[in-house]
Amino acid sequence: MTKENFEGLLESVREAGQILRGEISPSREFQIEISNPTTSPEEGYALCVKTDDEKLLIPCKIYQTRYTASGYVRIIDEEGEAAVYPSNFFLRLDLPNEVEQVLAEFQQAT
Repeated sequence: MTKENFEGLLESVREAGQILRGEISPSREFQIEISNPTTSPEEGYALCVKTDDEKLLIPCKIYQTRYTASGYVRIIDEEGEAAVYPSNFFLRLDLPNEVEQVLAEFQQAT
């Protein structure tokens, strides 16, 4: 890092401190709109097609999922813990109701 870049970074940190203490106003603000948070997440089943840790998420295994509006999927991993993964790790399955009932009963039994 050059001395010029470091000085610029140091000035930014000082300015951030002044903003946090209310001494100055920020030069710009960002607003993030969140889609309807009262909408319930979409639940169903999905096939794992990608993983970053095969001990916690097994490829080619069917998981009960809850898709969020933010593009992530909540599952129960192999450790029995709730985990959140990117939706591109899964392929949604459109299963008949009878199959979903059997899967749900099987998961409750284990």
